[in-house]
Amino acid sequence: MKPLTITTSHAPVGLVLAVSGDLDHTNAQRLRHSGQEAAAVAPGRLLEVNLNDLAFCDSSGITALIAVRNHVVSAGGEVVLVAVPANMRRLLHLTGLDQVFDIRDTVSPLTDR
Repeated sequence: MKPLTITTSHAPVGLVLAVSGDLDHTNAQRLRHSGQEAAAVAPGRLLEVNLNDLAFCDSSGITALIAVRNHVVSAGGEVVLVAVPANMRRLLHLTGLDQVFDIRDTVSPLTDR
């Protein structure tokens, strides 16, 4: 198992959450908490969730990502997933969540809105 690390930084268009390691039932609540803090993103701003170093994600992790999105959207912000690993991208596609999330290949700075 790889420990979960969530790093928050600021970008010109909003906030960046870099998620690395294993996102599973033992630590998904940490991502939910980070998402609640990110909901403070001002309306019209963006939360970038960088998954480049995500090693594993179970259903609890996906539920946490959905919760983060819901918090931010209800606050008037937007969420984009970037650098999504191939296995995670496939899972998002199979579940239809690729239609819910804005998924991009590039990482910050996000200038191509």
